[in-house]
Amino acid sequence: MLDAAIELILKHGIEKTTLQSIGEQAGYSRGLATYRFGSKAGLLDEVCKAISRRWLDFLNERVGGQIGIDAMCTALDSFFEFISQYPSDAQVLQILYGGAASPTSEFRQTSANIHKSQMDDVADWVTAGVSTGRIRDDADPKSVATQYIAYISGMTYLWLINPSSVDFRKANDDMKTHLRLSLQSDSEKIARNTK
Repeated sequence: MLDAAIELILKHGIEKTTLQSIGEQAGYSRGLATYRFGSKAGLLDEVCKAISRRWLDFLNERVGGQIGIDAMCTALDSFFEFISQYPSDAQVLQILYGGAASPTSEFRQTSANIHKSQMDDVADWVTAGVSTGRIRDDADPKSVATQYIAYISGMTYLWLINPSSVDFRKANDDMKTHLRLSLQSDSEKIARNTK
């Protein structure tokens, strides 16, 4: 049923996707979507959570136990890989996140929680990088995380709206260079230059 919802959201948008059409698209009775999710907002909330879980599983498998700049760079590569392999998931998430920005959105809190979780993960990577001497001591984990998630969100939006106008891979390579130049501790720079 979630796959049917994703397909219909891509085709008709949030406003014109109904619980009835989702049930029918999934091959179930008209009322099953209502019974299972309670409301359209409940269904959209579950779609948002399901895609986010898929992404987090994908990310965690690739990042593993990495920390600091290495984790952030791997996550950038992983995100590009994810949206290349699952463009429908990425597009629906952007549609839902856009809808969540409305003050009347019933799934706004889910979107806020997902973004907070992502920023917390990045802040943890930065904190671990500082504690191991890989990231400079004065780096503010929360500020770095905010900028990092804003970059990913903005790049995803631009790429999905007009893929031919954005070289996502080059932008990611440039971002990785920027992360190293702006965040590496002096000792880490020396260590990398002597390799």
